[in-house]
Amino acid sequence: MQSLLNNRYFLWLVLGIFLFNILVMNSSTMLWDEDEAAYAGFAVNMLQTGDWLIPHFDWSDIHRKPPLHFWMLAISYKAFGINEFATRLPSVLAIIGTLFLLFFIGQKIFRRDVALTACVVCMASLFIPNVAKIAVVDSLLLFFETLAVLSLFAYLRSPSWKWNVLFWLGIAAGLLVKGPPVLILTGGLWGFLLLFHPQRKRLIGTHPWLFLPLALLPLLAWGYLAWQRDPDFVQWMLDWYIFKRIGSSVLGQSGPPGYYLVIFVVSFFAFIPVLPAAFWDMFKRLRQKDETTIMLVGWLVFSWIFYEILPSKLPTYALAATPAIAILIAQQLLEINKKNYAYHKLTTLSSVLFVLLFFALAVGLIYVCFILMGRETAVRAIFLMFILWPLSFISGTLVFAKRYTYGTGGLILTGLLFTTFAWLFVMPQIEARRNAPKRLATAIKAAVPEGTKIIIGDDFSKIPGIPFYLSQHFEDYEHYDRLLYTMQILRSPEPHAVIVGDSWKAAIDKDFAAKGDSMTTQIHIEGFTTDDLKTVSYWCLMR
Repeated sequence: MQSLLNNRYFLWLVLGIFLFNILVMNSSTMLWDEDEAAYAGFAVNMLQTGDWLIPHFDWSDIHRKPPLHFWMLAISYKAFGINEFATRLPSVLAIIGTLFLLFFIGQKIFRRDVALTACVVCMASLFIPNVAKIAVVDSLLLFFETLAVLSLFAYLRSPSWKWNVLFWLGIAAGLLVKGPPVLILTGGLWGFLLLFHPQRKRLIGTHPWLFLPLALLPLLAWGYLAWQRDPDFVQWMLDWYIFKRIGSSVLGQSGPPGYYLVIFVVSFFAFIPVLPAAFWDMFKRLRQKDETTIMLVGWLVFSWIFYEILPSKLPTYALAATPAIAILIAQQLLEINKKNYAYHKLTTLSSVLFVLLFFALAVGLIYVCFILMGRETAVRAIFLMFILWPLSFISGTLVFAKRYTYGTGGLILTGLLFTTFAWLFVMPQIEARRNAPKRLATAIKAAVPEGTKIIIGDDFSKIPGIPFYLSQHFEDYEHYDRLLYTMQILRSPEPHAVIVGDSWKAAIDKDFAAKGDSMTTQIHIEGFTTDDLKTVSYWCLMR
């Protein structure tokens, strides 16, 4: 691996593919329901109303959070216009910034080659490139959590006021992004290091009794102003994001113990040949009280294990553990070429496991594409695996044969190209059906006269992508959740266009037929929802 790090052409290739991955189709792919479209709605509403204090979007309450992420989206919209690229730009910049932190601060803690290799590992993972392409709060939160954690580690190595300032700055900003998670990570990590780190006395110099209130001040100031405006909003935030998640899951967002272990194995699948050795070596070094390992274990405990215990689970909840795992993998990739490497047998067995799992992944992807999206998408998945399977097999075989330099290089390219080809070959087929809300808004714009009031039926009140794209063409649209009232609106003399699903469409047709009425406009769009993996029909009716 060391020789690959010294090869500038290889590094530029990795960086180029990664940047391509996090930018490709960002301006053409429709916003993902529900989170991405809801967050975009909050930011657009801030621009339109001038209210930057309380996030508000009629089509989503459950996605309201502290405002920093919405502010970043709104600023991006002011600079680049309201579009998909501008929506995702803050996440792209946050992930790039996270890798900069991992390299520039990480090299002061873990050595330059470890930090650089960890960045390469992150680029070749599945989690990091794809989370950069989705406008979720967790990308920005990851940046500030990584800033806080690495600054704390750097302070332990070399106490300096700048590291202390960056540590508390990361906490303050992270609180404005999502509230408690950054405190769980940094507070738990601070206590863990106080108990187990040999240089624990240096933690006193962080002065938490002084700087913690200062770090809380921006969140508390925003909370106070929001409370003055709307006490119910702040009470709802506390109840929804803290109290309800402590003892139960919300919205069915749950999973068994080991949920995040599976997530990380899939995310770092290209590094399965060294992944078991990385964790085994971590426990071995921990018994030897290695300072760096103690820091990494504390990082993992409060960014990963803590969330395995909570009943409420989503893949991005443990995103902060990704840089720590990448560092563990990087340490093994740099040690693997040494003659006295202790895990040759384990790496050999793991390389066989990698080849088998990749084959299973290939078959599973093809099967899922066929079942959910049809034959044409499955054919594209077969083509994708026809390219990647030989590369994965050769890479795994080279690691098995202890040709580690070329083998690890192949593993890195396998991870990078998997994301690349999935977006280039498979995603266009998925997007052609997934973007039904965007196609619906365009079709309504072309068919419905100006001044028509748009009514969204109850079927689609939880798909914020529909009102987001409608807002680009219409100013007057509302939601009605009662079928009978919707039918009365449809019969009113004022021009109305009503968006419904199959069930409401059938009821409206039956009622209109019984009374001898008819529709002058019927727009029908077939789509696919990624949240519940179901086919959906959109109808726009106008009398």
